[in-house]
Amino acid sequence: MHCSKLILILIFFLTGCFQNETVQKKDYIFGTIVEVTIYGETEDTAAHAIELVFNEFNRLHRYLHPWKKSIVQDINKSIKNQEIYTTQDQEIFSIINHNIELELKTHGYFNPAIGKLIQAWGFHAEQFSTDRPNSNLINNLQRNLPHMSEINIHGGYISSKNKNIQLDLGGYAKGYALDQAKKILSENNINNALINIGGNILALGLHGDRNWVVGIQNPRKPNSIASIILKPGWSIGTSGDYQKYFIVDNQRYSHLIDPNTGYPANNSQSATILLPPAESSGTLSDVYSKPLFIAPEKLKHSLAKELGIDFYMIVMADGKISISSSMLNLIKWHEKIDKKNISVH
Repeated sequence: MHCSKLILILIFFLTGCFQNETVQKKDYIFGTIVEVTIYGETEDTAAHAIELVFNEFNRLHRYLHPWKKSIVQDINKSIKNQEIYTTQDQEIFSIINHNIELELKTHGYFNPAIGKLIQAWGFHAEQFSTDRPNSNLINNLQRNLPHMSEINIHGGYISSKNKNIQLDLGGYAKGYALDQAKKILSENNINNALINIGGNILALGLHGDRNWVVGIQNPRKPNSIASIILKPGWSIGTSGDYQKYFIVDNQRYSHLIDPNTGYPANNSQSATILLPPAESSGTLSDVYSKPLFIAPEKLKHSLAKELGIDFYMIVMADGKISISSSMLNLIKWHEKIDKKNISVH
């Protein structure tokens, strides 16, 4: 009997140690590095859950791809040819309706209908252009700017009278994938995990006896400018001009196009937002960083307030930092920042 108790105790301790291991997988999906880390599960349990998440990421990558074979490409072709796209796919109806709503909420700074502009700037390719597009082409596309609200969804039909609409859900897909991953992990009883899709990050539970800690990228150096604690269920998203861009005549042109000008936004280097747990918070952490990056400096704070973003940090084009007081209280700087270069809101 004493022997049985001893074996049970040994098994308990061995299992306990085994479950404190961290299981992690990285891959390249959505045009960026994707990483899922699970803490406190057996290797088999964690590996199975991670496989399910990566299967979903790959599905969404194919499903929403802006220029390769996908449902988005099929819809774009139908709109261009003034045809009605017929489908019983409820997921795409939900996604398009959500994007219609988000364009309105962000006053058009987030506009997934401007795929033609993004394509004209050379960002619908694995290798980006090294030339500026023809200014007449850009000005013409901007003058005839399409909007998500011009897409009609009735029953199983998608259509639009505006042939200039070309959906590009690249600013939505990574955040949507975060929320999908959260559902999958929760359904598989994974309580502690960190999901990172190219800097769009969502935390589940804890990393052992402490919260998950993530870095905020320095947009001009290969290191983090600061770190921040991610409480359970919180998500963080960054839009920056340092991931997808090209330089001509010392001018940086990023993939973050300002719909109001037709040109890449250039008043910021990066915009980072932190959101508490809520429905679609992963999606919003991806989407809402775009308007804060693109909007003129004088409108950034009021736009953040209107969108309910209490935690944000924007590195302006000149390197100065605009930050909310709530965010300032949470972050830990990794380098010395001159207080004269910080504007607190």
